[in-house]
Amino acid sequence: MIRRCGNFGFVDDGAGGIYSFSMGSSGWTPSSYMLKGGSAASFGYRYINVNGVPVIPYGADNDLPGQVRALLEKFYAGEGIMGKKTGLLWGEGPRLYRDAVDDNNIFYRQWIVDDRVTSTLESTDYRTQLLRCLIDLVHLEGFWVKFTRRRGSRIGAGGMALVEHVPASKVRLVWPGVGKVPQKAMVADFPNALSSTSHVYPLFDPADPLRHPVSMAYYNIYSFGHDFYSIPRFYGAFDWIELAGTLARLLMTYNGNASAISKHIKSPQSYWDRAEEKIKEKCRLAKIPYKSSMLEEFKDKAMEQFAANMSGKENAGKFLHTSSFYNDIADQFEGWEVEPIDNKLKEYIEAQILITKKSEAAATSGFGLDPSLSNLILDTKLGSGSEKLYALKVFNATETSLPDMILCKPFQTFIDINHPGSGIKIGFYRTVVEAEKNVNPENRVKSNA
Repeated sequence: MIRRCGNFGFVDDGAGGIYSFSMGSSGWTPSSYMLKGGSAASFGYRYINVNGVPVIPYGADNDLPGQVRALLEKFYAGEGIMGKKTGLLWGEGPRLYRDAVDDNNIFYRQWIVDDRVTSTLESTDYRTQLLRCLIDLVHLEGFWVKFTRRRGSRIGAGGMALVEHVPASKVRLVWPGVGKVPQKAMVADFPNALSSTSHVYPLFDPADPLRHPVSMAYYNIYSFGHDFYSIPRFYGAFDWIELAGTLARLLMTYNGNASAISKHIKSPQSYWDRAEEKIKEKCRLAKIPYKSSMLEEFKDKAMEQFAANMSGKENAGKFLHTSSFYNDIADQFEGWEVEPIDNKLKEYIEAQILITKKSEAAATSGFGLDPSLSNLILDTKLGSGSEKLYALKVFNATETSLPDMILCKPFQTFIDINHPGSGIKIGFYRTVVEAEKNVNPENRVKSNA
């Protein structure tokens, strides 16, 4: 049973438990839980019942990917920074290589071209799948893929046919029970999953990769203290990012409405009480029932007429007359009052700009990308070329190895299954960027512009 008033309400789960909830831009969505059979355990982040299947919720409202999407789409630089980070991690794209050691006993990647392995990878459209996996990894620190075994496995022609990216918003782990490791995953249109489009698949088994005809696999960068799913690196900056995304709408609303408010009108309650009595008298004479909405309509018309007398070019230079009377009951004078409003526009705008700067700085720190690489202008300053070059080198040295390792895992598995013993690996190739002073004059950017 649900009892709601506005955006606040109570839910009786029928089993002796009562829960209160509020609905907002990032709050709990009742349909994710109650309408789909949510159990009391779901409120403890264990599992929720989705079409008869207990699944582990992804986030407090089982829609963390949707929350991240809405958050970044409202922040003017959100997806721009995510796109920049994706491009930096992608570099020149995936290439094949072998591990090698030089004469100084230093490991390096010996990049190679192998048409046979490349052809196999192209059969699964690996570049498109890798890019989609990378986008999920950048946003959520994890991604899902679906492995499809070749049909000939039963007759000895084993191998993997496809590796396909599956959006993280559509996959949830199936709750295995207390103290057990998940063995299945559900693919559906979360958070409001329909039984007709929901499918449960076994999880991929690295020890026996061809065990299941179709299986799901979750690859992620572990988030401290989170058992099943990873969370975005910028999770702690959610509030700042949301604040930065609301300032533009706030100023637009102010410019369209609040900035136009120059006077505040005060009307005495006795005026409306007398008006209500007159309306009731008219209803008695007309033999029709009185409704409270009649007074509300009268208020709207009265305020529109009053405002019309105060605005417009035809009323420029005119004065407004109001009168007061003494209320014996209240022992005071009552009447209409018109007070000018000091909007303090300059102070308001300056305060919002300061908040914007703080929120942008906090958001950039949360994304883990140097401002000079994200193209954010902080304190009216855009990073210089040397600052960008240094930031790029630091990024390549510290922020690429771990995502590369996680991102390439499923496609490395694909190569190892289809080309056992080849020793060929897949990784991302990135051009080493040098300072302009170290580049021959004829090859510098300004010389080729």
